[in-house]
Amino acid sequence: MGNLNVIAIVMVIGLTIFTVGLAIFTRRFTRTTADFYLAGRKVGTLANASAISGDYLSAASFLGVAAAVYASGLDGVWYAAGFAGGFIVVVLFIASALRRFGEYTVADFAYGRFGSDRIRLVTVLMVLLVSLFYMAPQMYGAGTTWTVLVGEGFFGMSPYNTGVVIVSAIIMFYVAMGGMKGTTLNQIFQFWWLFLAMFLVVIFAFAKGFSYPQALADVTAENHTEVKAMTVAQLTAPGPNGKAPIDTARETMTPEGLAAVEAAVAAGDPEATVPVLMPAVNKLHELRDMFFNEPGHRYNSFDQFSMVLALVLGTAGLPHILNRYYTNPSGAAARRSTFWVLVFIGTFYILAPIAGLAGRLILDDTFRSGAGTGNAAFVDGLLLKSDAVMPTLAQVLGGQWLLGIVAAGAFAAMFSTTGGLLIAAASAIGHDVYEKYIDKGATEIKKVVVGKGAVMLFAFVALGIGLGIPAVGLDKAYPALIAMMVTWAFAVGAGAFVPLLLTGIWWKGTTERGAIAGMIVGGGGSIFFIFMNILNQLGRLPSEGFLAFMGSLTFPTLFTFPAALLTIIVVSKMDGQLPKNVDEIWMRIHGTAHERHERQLGLDKVSTMFQKGGE
Repeated sequence: MGNLNVIAIVMVIGLTIFTVGLAIFTRRFTRTTADFYLAGRKVGTLANASAISGDYLSAASFLGVAAAVYASGLDGVWYAAGFAGGFIVVVLFIASALRRFGEYTVADFAYGRFGSDRIRLVTVLMVLLVSLFYMAPQMYGAGTTWTVLVGEGFFGMSPYNTGVVIVSAIIMFYVAMGGMKGTTLNQIFQFWWLFLAMFLVVIFAFAKGFSYPQALADVTAENHTEVKAMTVAQLTAPGPNGKAPIDTARETMTPEGLAAVEAAVAAGDPEATVPVLMPAVNKLHELRDMFFNEPGHRYNSFDQFSMVLALVLGTAGLPHILNRYYTNPSGAAARRSTFWVLVFIGTFYILAPIAGLAGRLILDDTFRSGAGTGNAAFVDGLLLKSDAVMPTLAQVLGGQWLLGIVAAGAFAAMFSTTGGLLIAAASAIGHDVYEKYIDKGATEIKKVVVGKGAVMLFAFVALGIGLGIPAVGLDKAYPALIAMMVTWAFAVGAGAFVPLLLTGIWWKGTTERGAIAGMIVGGGGSIFFIFMNILNQLGRLPSEGFLAFMGSLTFPTLFTFPAALLTIIVVSKMDGQLPKNVDEIWMRIHGTAHERHERQLGLDKVSTMFQKGGE
């Protein structure tokens, strides 16, 4: 039986009722596809900036960044830097042009830019794949938060599975009911709620006497340690130097923490899994010890660069974020929205690493003293699952009230991001496929009904993914799994869409064949390397050789992004088949409203001059 947090549960229920109530209130605004997918294109600058921030700050941002810092020290800070820096690419190169081009979705842009049904369908496929990759960590976050908050399951399900099922059902209902209008209003409220939650955790930590410089010095004074799940057979097997892992654990753990490990070894079952505390290995300098304030715990030099590149570029390749720019009334409003997004999320990502460091210091003291553990499992002072650091820290610092605010914030983050993903997936299925190819003459009501059906379909897929993560052992293969999975989604988005958008917007010579080849190389290559790395972490690949090398790349963007960009350029040069109306397309993307008006009236002086020169 878990430790039931009544106040926290009441606050989460209150947030859920508000979310569902807002969706029911806004259902009257979802009568047309423009209303359902784009909120009627009437979302203002600050409102859209808040909604984009809510859409963007997912479970990975709220739970995962602090968890990554807690588990991996400086390597976790890269997540905050990458997430915050991603919108710079959007504001400089994409937001304004994409909104000026108009339409509904990224697939619409691809179709309008290159005039091909084939590229629209390839883009739809990539949108669905990126959305699936991004939904996985939201569902895992739902199960993890429910486990910490409630600690028990319903109807024979585990606490984790109960959380996944309940969150999926709520999100399915409120998105299908409220469409983009309801989702936007909810995302505005949810962003400010989770910002408040993160702010309060940091304030409570400082009020408890936490000092960032002193805490950093304290946790760096000793070698960095991590929790590892090992079988008894692995623990007792001697290494090349004759020393078994349990001998190292005896030197690392306290006698109290080691007692459970010794008991499991004494029981004699070689396949029994035991969590142990071990020194972290320095992957940048193998002969040096690993410390909290140095890079190298999780990633070698290649993965460090590749991860930051994936996060910075991936933001511009997330379909649910790009779709939000179509809800602005103009390109200028889209650019202003992005500026405010940078301010909002930049502040948020300064707070998240502070919370992670505070968790490393404060929770260690609390666990070792035997007080305030709640439902969180820990091993000798460290959380068994680092993704639980935010709710656990909140409970230690502020009791059930602060836990309630944080838990509601975690659910708000999952609601807002998954809601945006469902809208993006629904628009890909309902707008890009059904309306364009299956039933071109469908009525507005029928189109909206199909869109809502697509929301429900994709919600069931997300539910299946969430339930499958622990079933395949993925939760034990990676520390800070939420942040890791989100980075995979960013890597696929960066490989599939960013080369397409950059060249499609800024290089007139891009052809349809080049763009498709680039998407396949970038998106498909990213997915291939990610699955190879998962197989490697699960021990399904040999430890040496070519397959082992392929599986060692944690983040593939440093390969896949330039490969996709180069593919687009080479194939486009070889192809040379530009759209017949490429000048009109270019004017639509880059021209001012005045220039577009002049061209429509045949007053384009530059074009006229070239025409005369050619005669």
